[in-house]
Amino acid sequence: MACCKKLPSLFEMTADEIRKIYFPLRCLTHENLDVASLFAMVTTILNPATIVADNIFRGTKQPHMVIKGERAIAPDFNPPLCKLKELSYMMACNENLREETLNDTMESILGTLEGYSWHAQAVLTLAAFVSDYGDFCRHLDQFLSSDHLTKPVGIIKQIPVLRTQPKIDDKHKDAILKLNKLIKETFNFIDCIVMLGHLSVEAQDEPKSSTDNISFYVFWAIRTVIACTTWMSCLNKDESETEEFSRYDDKIADTLVELKFEIQKAEVKAYRKLKKFLKERHCIVEVLNTLIGVEDKEQPVKVFDNDTIVTNMEVVETKNVLLFFSGLDISEYVSILKPIYKEMKNEFKIMWIPIVEPWTNDTQKKFDIQRHDMPWYVVQQFSSISSIKYVKEQWQFKNEPIIVVLNPQGRVEHHNALHMIMTWGIRAIPFTCSKEDELTRCKEDNLRNRDDWFGSFMIEICPDSMLPTWIKDQKFIFIYGGNDESWSKEFHEKATKVKNESSARTSIELFCVGKDGKGKDELDNFWKLIANFLFAKFHKDTELDSGTKECLKLPSYRNEIEKRWVVLCKGSKLVFSGFGTTVLKVLGQFDEWKQFRGDTEFVKLLVIRYDKKLREDGIFRNFEIPKNDGLITDGIKCLDCSKTMDTKCFRLKCCCHQNHG
Repeated sequence: MACCKKLPSLFEMTADEIRKIYFPLRCLTHENLDVASLFAMVTTILNPATIVADNIFRGTKQPHMVIKGERAIAPDFNPPLCKLKELSYMMACNENLREETLNDTMESILGTLEGYSWHAQAVLTLAAFVSDYGDFCRHLDQFLSSDHLTKPVGIIKQIPVLRTQPKIDDKHKDAILKLNKLIKETFNFIDCIVMLGHLSVEAQDEPKSSTDNISFYVFWAIRTVIACTTWMSCLNKDESETEEFSRYDDKIADTLVELKFEIQKAEVKAYRKLKKFLKERHCIVEVLNTLIGVEDKEQPVKVFDNDTIVTNMEVVETKNVLLFFSGLDISEYVSILKPIYKEMKNEFKIMWIPIVEPWTNDTQKKFDIQRHDMPWYVVQQFSSISSIKYVKEQWQFKNEPIIVVLNPQGRVEHHNALHMIMTWGIRAIPFTCSKEDELTRCKEDNLRNRDDWFGSFMIEICPDSMLPTWIKDQKFIFIYGGNDESWSKEFHEKATKVKNESSARTSIELFCVGKDGKGKDELDNFWKLIANFLFAKFHKDTELDSGTKECLKLPSYRNEIEKRWVVLCKGSKLVFSGFGTTVLKVLGQFDEWKQFRGDTEFVKLLVIRYDKKLREDGIFRNFEIPKNDGLITDGIKCLDCSKTMDTKCFRLKCCCHQNHG
């Protein structure tokens, strides 16, 4: 390291001057380190340590300045103990905060860290410090609790205020509080450095060189950590070095503003690079390696194939890959995907990529439970900032599960095939948009041809019932449900009367959707199937058939006021749907219109009387649809905290009549 014998004050130096003096051209990064796990370990020590100091000297029960929360440590992570002890020893031998005293320590540490990435250097230095600081705060806590063992152990460990003081006076309290504050600020500063470091890796084609701005921030991070270590050892000295120590506090605060601006620029650059890459033609292996970041050794991301760690995406080189993005609470989806996965041909693979922010030890435990229940590829700690942004903005991930289908050439075949899979199961193969169009429009000769699809849904939900026979015989079927048993009983009685008194002119059957004889919840499956089908229809058709329009009314029957509903089918075709209470009233007046002639007039009179009664009752067409398809604008800020609000659903409300919505 080329360092002048007499240097100007560091606090007066520009970033270029510091880089020129302390960071001449050097070898590229060759040391691998799981920076995220080491920084998570730092957090688990530093957070309680700083809380102890604040609680002792401020008399609080909460930290004065909050350290960011718990982070997950990779299960197989082994900290570099020898390197940390070496760094700790280098920092422990300074007697004052004068610049010339700390320069030699700075040079030694930078030499020892050569070969590590910039952000890894900052985290290693902080990790070496927090072990000593953790001991420092623990002994302070025990010292005030009159632990007779604490003081002699503290003296051996060189805890300065315990060497001669029978108690800690106000001067030492102020000094420790200043130290504690700067440590927390430095932690947040290094947290930003880590973010910038990861973004720089994503944004650059080559490893970082000594000319990058991040080296300047790393310099001040390391220098401040050295100052904090020295300050701990100077607490018992008579001379006051408070003014010198405060300069580091000011410097970190000022430089943090510049650092955050650098992060913003790096985010834009990394995201622009990723978007450009994914617009170009690349094979599935290159796309996944870039998107997931498997080859970034400083990230904790791992891809599992059962208990085997996949180190390269070449295992899917000739496959179609279904990227399953979600949170962690997805047991229901897993149970549906498992039988489909077993039936898939060999050219299809599923890869589960949970997006969880932040990734903590609790989320790691939940992840491990889910992972061991999955037969497909699983990605742990997907954490690339630009990749997560891409999935959210370009593939419209809105915290609800989606499945993005990629072909072997790395091109997107479907931006969200989940609803298609949930609706048609194995018949959705090859999970392309054209296949969904074929299934949704139903041009083939099957039960779902045009608007005759509803009956086949009911057969899927209740395969062991009489529905298949009634549908085949082209009977009228009143299908009804809800959570009001008394209403269901009353509807059954009145509908049975209509059935009996109409038997000479038409054939009517009744079917209540609830739990089958085996206890299976048919009603829950009914609503899920309806939601998935409507999702697919909305994304394919601008013109909806009459049956789909009737089906679209169904979600409004589930609102918090009216939970009873009725559907009338003619064979497989849905011809009418309505609010249960209103339909019940219409059937209750059947004597007034029971002289209908034929099937067509039966439906016509039912609809006319229902519409009239609906307007008299003034029932709102009011329902919610989950927001998982990007139809609502993101970025709405909370008026109180200015954070982006989480919009989980949107509500539709009819207002076409004064009394009707």
